[in-house]
Amino acid sequence: MLKSPLPRETLLALSQRRDWPSVWRLALHFGTLCLLAIFSINLWGQASVASAAGLLCGLLALFFWLGYGAVFSFLGYAGLGHELAHQTVFRSRRLNQALFYLVSFLTWNNPVYFRVSHRVHHQHTLRRGVDYEVNPDPYPLLEKGWHFLLLDFAAFKRALVIFIDNACNKVKGAFGEYHFPPGSVGRRQLVRQARLHLVVHLGLAGLALALGYWQWLIFVTFAAFVCTLPNRVLARLQHVNMSRDEEDLRLSTRTVLLAKPLAIFYWNMNYHLEHHLHPSVPHFNLPVLRQALGEYLPESPQGLSRLLDILRVPVTENPQMHCQEEP
Repeated sequence: MLKSPLPRETLLALSQRRDWPSVWRLALHFGTLCLLAIFSINLWGQASVASAAGLLCGLLALFFWLGYGAVFSFLGYAGLGHELAHQTVFRSRRLNQALFYLVSFLTWNNPVYFRVSHRVHHQHTLRRGVDYEVNPDPYPLLEKGWHFLLLDFAAFKRALVIFIDNACNKVKGAFGEYHFPPGSVGRRQLVRQARLHLVVHLGLAGLALALGYWQWLIFVTFAAFVCTLPNRVLARLQHVNMSRDEEDLRLSTRTVLLAKPLAIFYWNMNYHLEHHLHPSVPHFNLPVLRQALGEYLPESPQGLSRLLDILRVPVTENPQMHCQEEP
């Protein structure tokens, strides 16, 4: 990959881990989740179709639950989980590792698979036949994504089937078959992790139901599949309509400028080009890295209408593209 002109001394300074920026952001993220859950549960207890006030409480409970799901989705690999995988959130590698496995569990992702796929994604971004983590081709996410605003049961079913397959020592797809061949250490780790996730998820869900705590299901078991559209939109913007097989990351990866509150919950992953150029830089220093790189970076889109346009515009009509048209 083509290297950026950032001086080595500047990169070393920006790559220093610090705990407190991540501590307060983690507290804000989980604190917001707790508040939204409390509001939703309390309002649901007052919901009723017998009165206007009761109906309003039900609608507000639904609203806070959807908000909870939207914030929860940023715990995954398009948010906190991604940063934890890079070991840049805290100075302690053990703490990063423990939290990475925790959020992987909460969001129904296999951390063993992601570590390998994401390493390849950074080494060969959008390389045909190599990088299977991201598909930059346009997809009608906005037109067909209405179900992403509620409970995406189809996505839950896919995740469950993948975990069951992995737990049964089955790994499908060209990438998985190549990087996790039968009998390999990676394959055994993948299978072991899948079995652990399934046992813990299903065990806790069964215990919660047996004890009458149905809230566990909608605030933990299914939470990663509730109102995921905002997270999906931002994740797609990282590479959608960008060029494949390029050595220059500026042609394959996009930064978008967001309002600060949204960037906080996104763990600054909107500075995605800067992250790809220098993955060792922690989330809290990515805005500083952007300033340091200056004119080396292309102009970044901002504003809701502009960002939504990027998702709609075909690759050959995208004014942000500076790459060859795909055959």
